[in-house]
Amino acid sequence: MRIFRLTNKGWVGNFAIINNKIYVLLSDPITALKIYSEGKDIPLGPEVSISLDDLLNKDYTFKDLRFTKPYDPPEVWGSGIVYEVARARYSEEDVAMIKGRTIYELVYDAERPEIFFKGTANRCVGHGEPIAIRTDSEWTLPEPELGVVIDSSGKILAYTISDDVSARDLEAQNPLYLPQSKIYNGSCAIGPFLVTPDEIGNPYSLDISMRIIRNGQVIYEGSINTSRMRRRIEDQIKYLIRNNSVPDGTLLSTGTAIVPGKDKGLKHSDIVEITITKLGIQRTPVVKLNL
Repeated sequence: MRIFRLTNKGWVGNFAIINNKIYVLLSDPITALKIYSEGKDIPLGPEVSISLDDLLNKDYTFKDLRFTKPYDPPEVWGSGIVYEVARARYSEEDVAMIKGRTIYELVYDAERPEIFFKGTANRCVGHGEPIAIRTDSEWTLPEPELGVVIDSSGKILAYTISDDVSARDLEAQNPLYLPQSKIYNGSCAIGPFLVTPDEIGNPYSLDISMRIIRNGQVIYEGSINTSRMRRRIEDQIKYLIRNNSVPDGTLLSTGTAIVPGKDKGLKHSDIVEITITKLGIQRTPVVKLNL
């Protein structure tokens, strides 16, 4: 099953794709995912005729309808330095050292992963909605990641595309600035779909790719396969929920290995395009926030 949401002038509708047919979803997405995970029938309305190809086009709208984030996550968390290439890339920068090693190298080799709070629903956007650059950042990067939606016990209900947008210059200045680097308006994009585990199969065989497009030209392109993920998703979830109660529908963004350099920092009016096998394509314009 795939779940998505459409909006038009304040109205928001929930939809489910089952056996290639689109239905109105008569419950909130998390309730539907929990029911589906138990093998029960979810509450569906009538079948509808919607062209997803038109809605996913570069203009983001079709007949006054457009995608929005597929649900409102009550909490969003992130995991860092999950891939070998990420450790190497982050260690190129002038970052904090402990006993001759960067903090990123130490986390990569440690049993305990880096887990950080990322945001709430009001800080998240969906396909076609703008991600943001902080007013006080000159080097902000998108971070394409496999997102997992979990219930309060840590059970995976769905997968999605997650963009952990980060003000890298703030993080590099001082590790204590990490919350400001990670948490602000427009700092996370999710969707366009929530996809249930039965449609994904093996989550460690998915291709993730990203392009940054500026004035119609691709200025950066990178890719990775989730088979190169060193920290298993289950281990990340285990540490997330250890002594830390999370609500149903919590989103965990499971780390990136695609990290552009300083010369590829986002600028106002860029387009970020992220593709993950079986999850689709997420396109988001970029805006620079005002004070």
